Amino acid sequence: MTMTTESVSASAAADTGANLQALPWPYKPLDPETTAERANEGFYKAECMYGVFESIAGATAERLRSPYKDFPFLMMKYGGGGINGWATVCGALAGGAAAFQLLSSDPGPLVDALFAWYETEALPDFYPQNAKFSAIKSISGTPLCHTSITEWCKAAKKHTYSPEQRELCGALAGSVARKAVLLLNDQIAVKPISAALPPATQNCLSCHGRGGVLQNTGGKMNCDGCHSVTGKHRSY
Repeated sequence: MTMTTESVSASAAADTGANLQALPWPYKPLDPETTAERANEGFYKAECMYGVFESIAGATAERLRSPYKDFPFLMMKYGGGGINGWATVCGALAGGAAAFQLLSSDPGPLVDALFAWYETEALPDFYPQNAKFSAIKSISGTPLCHTSITEWCKAAKKHTYSPEQRELCGALAGSVARKAVLLLNDQIAVKPISAALPPATQNCLSCHGRGGVLQNTGGKMNCDGCHSVTGKHRSY
């Protein structure tokens, strides 16, 4: 059977699509510091989600070459500002979670570990070599963009949309990308991944979560980041 040019091209395209759709992509450990710098640079190109995702998945794609390097990484720009400026989940975290889904055969524990770390860690713990402002850290208490930014503005005594806050978000992209790569590298090395919820969150979910007396919410994030208990809180 003689194959035409068109049929050969169609077959090659099908093979390319199959390679890209097969998950996870082959991953080899990346350097955390190089990744952090790349994420920071990517932030200024297309915001936080892109910066984190591209620094990990893009570096992996460069190793793997075609068709992986042809992935449309810029699609992740939508995550900037907590998803198109809505200040919901931090776009840097969303980029890390997307990279885990693409590169890990067991992404769930990595996502949990990254988000739990972000809630409780004083961040950013990375600052670019060309930083213009002093490094000021804060603890967000939640994985949400608006809470994270507000807590930092309080600590830094700066406004949102200021040059200092802009630099913060770039530094956060670097911090999250570095932590994400450390987690991926640990998983590849078969090291334990810790993602336990804080005791206070577990206590809330014991009543409000799955199987609790009230069972009127779901989730894993720190409840105190958005809710406060006023008056008498009934104990079951």
